[in-house]
Amino acid sequence: MSTTLRKTAPALVLLVAAAALAAQEAPPPPADSAPASESAPAAQAAQEAAPTFPAQIEQVIVDTVVTDKKGMPVRGLTQDDFQVREDGVPQSLVSFEAIELPAEAAAEAETEAGAEGPPPRRVSVNTDSADKGGRTFVIVFDDIHMAPLRVNPAKAAVASFLREAVREGDRVTLLSTSGDTWWTERMVSGRDRLIDLVKRLEGRYIGEVSSDRISDWEALQIHVFRNPQAYGRVLRRFQTYNASFLRRDRTTMDADLGEDPYIIRRAAETYYAAVARLRTTMDTLERVLNSLAPAPGRKSVILVSDGFIYDPSRDEYRQVNEASRRANAAIYFVNAKGLEGMPVTMTAEFGGVQNESDVGMLFVDAIDAVAGSEETATASGGFVVRNTNDLSSGIQRIANEMQAYYLLGYIPTNTSRDGEFREIEVKLRNGKDRKVRARKGYYAPSDTDDSELKEGIDPVIQSALDSPWAQDAIPLRMTHYVGDERTLGKAAVLVATEVDIRGLDFEEVDGRFGDTLEFLLVVAHRQTGEFFRYDQKVVMNVRPETRERLERQWYPIVRDFDLRPGDYQAKIVVRDTRSGKVGTVLHEFEVPEFDEFRVSTPVLSDTLATEPAFSGTPGARLEVMVRREFPVGSDVYCQIDVLGAAKDDSSGMPRVIQGYFVRRSDGVQLTSAPPTEIRPTSLGALSRISGFSLRDAQPGDYEMVMNVWDQLTGKTLELREPFTVVPAVEEPPPVSTADR
Repeated sequence: MSTTLRKTAPALVLLVAAAALAAQEAPPPPADSAPASESAPAAQAAQEAAPTFPAQIEQVIVDTVVTDKKGMPVRGLTQDDFQVREDGVPQSLVSFEAIELPAEAAAEAETEAGAEGPPPRRVSVNTDSADKGGRTFVIVFDDIHMAPLRVNPAKAAVASFLREAVREGDRVTLLSTSGDTWWTERMVSGRDRLIDLVKRLEGRYIGEVSSDRISDWEALQIHVFRNPQAYGRVLRRFQTYNASFLRRDRTTMDADLGEDPYIIRRAAETYYAAVARLRTTMDTLERVLNSLAPAPGRKSVILVSDGFIYDPSRDEYRQVNEASRRANAAIYFVNAKGLEGMPVTMTAEFGGVQNESDVGMLFVDAIDAVAGSEETATASGGFVVRNTNDLSSGIQRIANEMQAYYLLGYIPTNTSRDGEFREIEVKLRNGKDRKVRARKGYYAPSDTDDSELKEGIDPVIQSALDSPWAQDAIPLRMTHYVGDERTLGKAAVLVATEVDIRGLDFEEVDGRFGDTLEFLLVVAHRQTGEFFRYDQKVVMNVRPETRERLERQWYPIVRDFDLRPGDYQAKIVVRDTRSGKVGTVLHEFEVPEFDEFRVSTPVLSDTLATEPAFSGTPGARLEVMVRREFPVGSDVYCQIDVLGAAKDDSSGMPRVIQGYFVRRSDGVQLTSAPPTEIRPTSLGALSRISGFSLRDAQPGDYEMVMNVWDQLTGKTLELREPFTVVPAVEEPPPVSTADR
């Protein structure tokens, strides 16, 4: 359920500021509409039929899943099949949408990707419509609440979900609450990389097994609620173990006698430790849900955890509930404890239970120990997988639910903006052998703004960074260039982004155009979880001719990193401070091992650089760019550095030859250069810039194919660099790069 404004029907107004909007003029009719005199009766009838809503009331969207006796989603229901009540009061549905996916994924989707999936893209963009479909899953591996001994079945369930439940085009994010892992992949090509990440997850919670242990639930009852039954149970258990530190006269929580200070202190310590873990998990869930808000459709957050207590005095539960409402996301709790036996204090290790009245409380403790995680899931419209060793089947049900669901919209009859909780009940008019699951309720809007920045983090930037989907309000393209080893065990890597400035909100002052861009760039290493973060504000103040050139070539942002070998994801968030528009793009790349014969990432460019791209690199260099479009008549250059070549024993120098040819997509060859030896520098470095003209090229897609041979070892490399030739554009006079 979400109160997010949703466009569901042409006549439906979701949020009305009555006085202001009533005075607005209706938009002009389309050019092909009937004359006003002819269409007036129809327009009047439409106005009479259209629903009208009170001022400042938001439509409530209720995500609803209907399953049969086997737990499979029921398809084909209509608006008339549902009844909705809010706080017991019937509500009239004003919008209805049925979302249905094929029961089985397309078979060709699995075979297209292959065992390892396609290679990463040379250039990643955020405007590709093919990347905008699919479902969204976020797997939150709650390792700070998970015991090491129970982690393997949980990991197996997650791996099974990735192998069997996802489809082509789905986006899956895997993260741990400890912060060691946060990784997003597009299925099914990225499945193996996520499974590799699952293998290195581990449980980090080491529970107490000492004779004076106090459970989280007991600590909550004693420290927060001053529950005498819980206190007496702990006291009797401690006395059973002959705990000499207890005061023998402190046998109750009676105010006259007081309480035993040791128990009170131990309860406080346990409670605050539990709250620290709880806050970390709930803050992670809220952050995840906030990142999912802009994504379309229903989103599933899978919480894999040993569970945590429910403390109604904490506000984190409400914050997560509100975030799930705004994101239109359901949370599913997979209890990693599996099939549970008797409580630990009933075992022989602890001497069994000495008081029969405590037996029932021990089983209550086992239930209440996970009440917080269960409440979080069911309140959002999800369900709980518990008390089973077959976690894989339970987690499969989550994917099944995404195949068919219904969005029910209504305008609440209760118009109070009091921030109070409103209970929602959804039923079927004919619900025999069918189960309906929807959000339990929502918190009504409030005129009091209690939002605040957490730890100084801009929520818009953070949510855009965390989101598994790209935002395209600002078009972006990104690529990378891997060079030679610059520091011990690390290669010089450039991450380049280009920003389409045509939609920015420039302000003209004294003949110049000004605007400010904020950007945040994060580069993460998959194997270790290490990440590098770079943020900056760029103030642009450019002449008209510079703006015109940048509108064609886009504004460049290039950053330099030292990275160890492995798989990486780079993500950038760019925001226009004047308009608030945000663009994001995710780019995957690999830094190869250094002990192999390889070539630096080729730089394809039509511009010579005024200074080397990599600091400390001698010789002429090309301007690093993401753009792969070059106009007819231009000169295109390609630069490579050959690395890891063998050296001759006598001269100490490598012997490498290189040649290339350029061909059109239909196979017609444009130009070529025969293989010739690359002359090494005095230090044995190998670098070459090749160039060719597009004077006789026709617009279209091309590729430059290079072949590199190590004559001493016989090893060969073939490199393919695609690019596009576009019609020639008259260039304005050159300007200084200081205008950027």
